[in-house]
Amino acid sequence: MKKLLFSIVAAFLAAGLASAQEIRDIRTVVGLQKDGSARVVQTWDITVTSGTEYYIPVDNPGKSYIRDFSVSENGQEYLSEGRKWNSDRSLQAKAGRCGIIEKRGGNIELCWGLGGYGDHEYVLSYTIDNLVQSYDECDGFHWHFLNDEWSVKPRHVSIEIQNRTGGDPWYWKDENDNNVRFWGFGMEGESWLSEGVVYFESTAPFDFDSRFSALMRFRKGQFAPAVDGDGTFEALKDEAMYGSDYGEDEEDSLIDWVLYILFFLVLFVLPVVAVGVVLYRLVRRAYRKVSGRRYDKKIFGVDKIDGWFRDVPMDGNPTAFFSLLHSGDLLQPNMFKDFPDLVSAYFLKWIQDGLLAVEKDPKDEKRTNLRFVKHLADLDFDDEMEKKVYLGALDAAGENRLLEADEFKAWSYKHDGTVSGWPQAAMDTGRAVWFKLSQEDRCHAVEFKNFLSDYTLIGERTAPEVALWKQYLVLAASLGIADKVAENFGKLFPQVMEQYLQETRMFDTQTAYSVFENLRLSSHSMMSSALSHQSQRQAAAAAATRRTYGGGGSISRGGGHGGFGGGHGGGTR
Repeated sequence: MKKLLFSIVAAFLAAGLASAQEIRDIRTVVGLQKDGSARVVQTWDITVTSGTEYYIPVDNPGKSYIRDFSVSENGQEYLSEGRKWNSDRSLQAKAGRCGIIEKRGGNIELCWGLGGYGDHEYVLSYTIDNLVQSYDECDGFHWHFLNDEWSVKPRHVSIEIQNRTGGDPWYWKDENDNNVRFWGFGMEGESWLSEGVVYFESTAPFDFDSRFSALMRFRKGQFAPAVDGDGTFEALKDEAMYGSDYGEDEEDSLIDWVLYILFFLVLFVLPVVAVGVVLYRLVRRAYRKVSGRRYDKKIFGVDKIDGWFRDVPMDGNPTAFFSLLHSGDLLQPNMFKDFPDLVSAYFLKWIQDGLLAVEKDPKDEKRTNLRFVKHLADLDFDDEMEKKVYLGALDAAGENRLLEADEFKAWSYKHDGTVSGWPQAAMDTGRAVWFKLSQEDRCHAVEFKNFLSDYTLIGERTAPEVALWKQYLVLAASLGIADKVAENFGKLFPQVMEQYLQETRMFDTQTAYSVFENLRLSSHSMMSSALSHQSQRQAAAAAATRRTYGGGGSISRGGGHGGFGGGHGGGTR
């Protein structure tokens, strides 16, 4: 009876131990030598609960050869038995020993005795001769460092490939300026180049078919390989890339090259031009401030415009007003910062014209929503720019035609390409209007801006008609000061302000001021969202290009076919 109980307890303990067997981490450091050989050092942090030895199959070495295999633990070197390892021994007989089993076709198994059960940190070392091989156009290799179908799957792995040639450090600036390219296959992870060292690291535990192989390409002159690779490196690469998600090969079609050129222009040239334009305007503005010549004489005919003008310029067209002031350096040098104010002017204009109705949010009394109340066929816009923004906002509102908080922002994020083109489109649309005006009329637009900015200082005491006041506010909104102008006006002419509130159905002055401010803030949020997403997409596109051309990035779970080394299985036995 005691023996039976002891057997049952032992079985449960064994089951518990077996379930605890794991590979916590495998850290691999590969030092590439001038002759193309590599010294590999692997540190295994594992728990073993069964078997007598650990083994790692290495198949299909090709022209490469593995030698000088050694194992150590806690600084104690294992006794090497060379290439005559005998697996048919006990746990005690294998303890402190390591060796290689030679198989058919040059395949081998790296083996070492477990020594005992529990936690271990084994340090494995071996040399791979002829890892880097010579090709006509470059030097390189594709080697499988970690197998699939482990008896126990690693939770984390990292591979560090070092340049020990004594030559120039590895670098990757872009697809045309580099001396190393690298791709990883077979696991979820990331790769990168830092201070001349290439790194690969897993970001998820291995599953049954996880593995790892590295494909690397080196510029000629870094190595003096002892052997030539079979075929071409491109053929080796093509086989590795099959089934991967690295994208197309560099041998692209004419259409692909055209797309690359366009991408380069959008990602690099246009931003540089934009920065140049902003810097030019900043310098020009600084010069005018110092010299006293504040305005562009080519546009206005004069250097200084200090007066006021009470009549609404350009028939109250906010697009033309925005375009002229920006072209004349009267707004911020970066039009993306000012354009949202023009959008808020459009919204205010639509509210005043009855295209939009202000509705209080039932969930938040401090918040207002905007409902589209007229059909498109019944509308008449000042220009195509205004219509574009209206259609975008209407689409953002959705089927219920109610534009709620952050809906336009979310829409702009998805349509960043369209929205990011709006500021320049507004400039062009507005220029078509103000370019036909006389320089005197253009000066009146600046004087009207002065009038709005200095309204409380002018001493104006004649109350304007509500219709005129609406135009004042729209153009004030395009300057980002509608709330301030409305507040000042309301103090001077409370009766006219009351009539304005009734006609626009904005409930009360507090709601009106809140609407003005919310329109401005939401418009700026809309543009920021679009530019943010565009920046993210450009960064992602740049990262994809870097990844495809061997500059690092996420490791491809698929692909990795062909190459040399590696195999299937491994673990305790």
